[in-house]
Amino acid sequence: MIRRLIVGIVSSLFIVLFTYQPINVHATTSLVNYDKIIPAAKKYMNIPYRYGGTAPTGFDCSGYIQYVYNEAGIKLPRTTVDMYRVGQAVSKANLRVGDLVFFNTTGRIPSHAGIYIGDNEFIHSSSSKGISISNLNDPYYWGKKYIGARRVLSYPLAQGQFKDINTSYWAHHEIKTLANNDIVQGYQGSYFKPHDTITRAEVAALLAKSFDLPMSNRKQTFKDVPTNHWAVGAINALHAKGIMNGDNNGNFRPNDRLTRAQLSKVLVEAFHLQKTTATTFTDVPSTHWANDYVNQLAASGITTGYDDGSFRPETKVNRAQFATFLYRGL
Repeated sequence: MIRRLIVGIVSSLFIVLFTYQPINVHATTSLVNYDKIIPAAKKYMNIPYRYGGTAPTGFDCSGYIQYVYNEAGIKLPRTTVDMYRVGQAVSKANLRVGDLVFFNTTGRIPSHAGIYIGDNEFIHSSSSKGISISNLNDPYYWGKKYIGARRVLSYPLAQGQFKDINTSYWAHHEIKTLANNDIVQGYQGSYFKPHDTITRAEVAALLAKSFDLPMSNRKQTFKDVPTNHWAVGAINALHAKGIMNGDNNGNFRPNDRLTRAQLSKVLVEAFHLQKTTATTFTDVPSTHWANDYVNQLAASGITTGYDDGSFRPETKVNRAQFATFLYRGL
């Protein structure tokens, strides 16, 4: 009886210590926006490797992953070994953006880790190159060292499927296509939040991802976008291209919600559309500051406006509308 009890206790301890448990990725106030992960990761490109490093002055592989996920509102353990014990195992064929990929580079399992970013690529802190992007199937090194992956994000549904977007939803096809192409990941728990309005920082991040722009410039260009802002690299990339600018006071206002008129200007600049003076919508007269931008979107087929002939230029853009505009533009 005593022997059975001891065996039972030891078995229970083994399960507690060595069973990989999904990590709690709940934010303190709202669902975590997974679209923050790639911009937050890529803004540290070329930062040097530092053994034991956990800050932008230098990262080791797990220190980098922990730092990036913390910026996105997700808590992860400090070490590669502990990261390998959280979340759920996922096959190489079913990897999704944000999954952690692991390698045996020293004879220990695991000894190195990175963040999967799509297209068989992962971003990591390499001892030779610092923060850099490598191919998961590199036949000369990483392909041979790969040992597995863990999903630490809450992705209960198949890629491109969201709990709040059914097949009859008007923007279902556009949103699913962007998700399947790793442009959008949505929110924790497989939510897209189609009716939420979208911020300037979120627009900058999604456009930078869509155009695969370099996001490593962490310089404080705007007064209200410090170097540690999750979207600073994306915002600087859009600013450098002349797609998005700040106000007259030197602020970018990253948390402001874009109106449909403001977004029309951004999209015309992003897709290099030719402006037109034609008047298409009943509520966008020729004297409106955004007339040329709005009507070029219509001429390009990116927007059709509303059934009553209006564009509603001052209405805030929601995530479903932005996804549709982006899909059509791309």
